[in-house]
Amino acid sequence: AKSTATATATPQRAPNTAATTAAAVLTAASIFTTTLTLNTPPTHAVSGGGLDYAGTTISNQDFSNSKSYKGKDFTQVIAQATNFANSNLQGCRFYKAFLVDTNFESADLRGAALEDTSMDGANLKNVLANGAYFGASLFDVKTAEGADFTDASIPPKTLARLCDREDVKGTNPVTGVDTRDSLMCL
Repeated sequence: AKSTATATATPQRAPNTAATTAAAVLTAASIFTTTLTLNTPPTHAVSGGGLDYAGTTISNQDFSNSKSYKGKDFTQVIAQATNFANSNLQGCRFYKAFLVDTNFESADLRGAALEDTSMDGANLKNVLANGAYFGASLFDVKTAEGADFTDASIPPKTLARLCDREDVKGTNPVTGVDTRDSLMCL
């Protein structure tokens, strides 16, 4: 006699692939983050201090006749009576710098950032300041004769007062642009 036994097996559930995949991804991400954290060199903040001259005192020093300062960071530098005449300062950052009595004569300041600076008595004679950014202290410079301010960003109230100054005149010797025209003085 044959006996027929029917076995009822408990059905096996398929593994939850979504949960398994999520757990694997989280584990991999955790390992990657830990590895990245342990193998990452220290970083330096861009805002509030870079590596160049930011936060230093360079008063009464001679930085003139140099082409090697392009793009340097002079944020919060104290540069009283410093000489930058005839130097390439394109794209330099002078944010919140103390530039009292500083000489920029014939310097290339194209695209430089000079917002929130103290520029009392600074010499901007014959500078190239195309596309540069200035704050209200631009009005306090000693002279801007022969400067080219084409496309410079200047606060409107400062610009109006600057156009009233007698020393805002002349033609830039490099570009041939009239200073008053570059400021769009009426």
